[in-house]
Amino acid sequence: MVYKFTVSSEKVLQIAKEVAAELGHNYIGTEHILYGLAKEPNGVASKILKKQSVTPEVILEKIEDLIGKNTQEKIAVLGFTPRTKRVIENSYVEAKKVGSNYIGTEHFMVGIMREDDSIAMRILSSLKVNPETIYQDIAKVVNEFDHSVSDHSLASEKDLGSYSLTQFLNQFSNDLTKEAKEGNLDPVIRARLGNRKSD
Repeated sequence: MVYKFTVSSEKVLQIAKEVAAELGHNYIGTEHILYGLAKEPNGVASKILKKQSVTPEVILEKIEDLIGKNTQEKIAVLGFTPRTKRVIENSYVEAKKVGSNYIGTEHFMVGIMREDDSIAMRILSSLKVNPETIYQDIAKVVNEFDHSVSDHSLASEKDLGSYSLTQFLNQFSNDLTKEAKEGNLDPVIRARLGNRKSD
């Protein structure tokens, strides 16, 4: 499958490859992608991570603690690990869910969080980062920043779709208005709404 990446996402992948080589790792793991997300200043993900006090320096320190560093020689990076490939696939799925043909850094961030056992998630967990807060912050930041000045500078609005707060939250919630119209509300909620009408 051919994936389309935003300008910032392409930079993230490049940064991930560079840091892997510098550390003497012959693969690109989720931890290198996480570092790239924090390091690329124009991406939505870096803004989110910064808000959680997660910096590239802290991530790099954690990578070195968990995996180590081979300083003897700079080696060629062979490619993505199977888990990193899954993160990219997850990111693609997330992008499609919100009508985008491009994988943005925000999609990468969600893709990483879908891989619970990854090194990247171990790093975030050790830094006491709450995934739910990340989800909420992504939705807020995406709505605050115009697409033309963030991740999506080379993609048209038609290609990007609308990555709105409503669309994002719809993945994790139910439309109560729709359920009420269809008569599918939980009896407790229905009873509470009935009481409100009589107040």
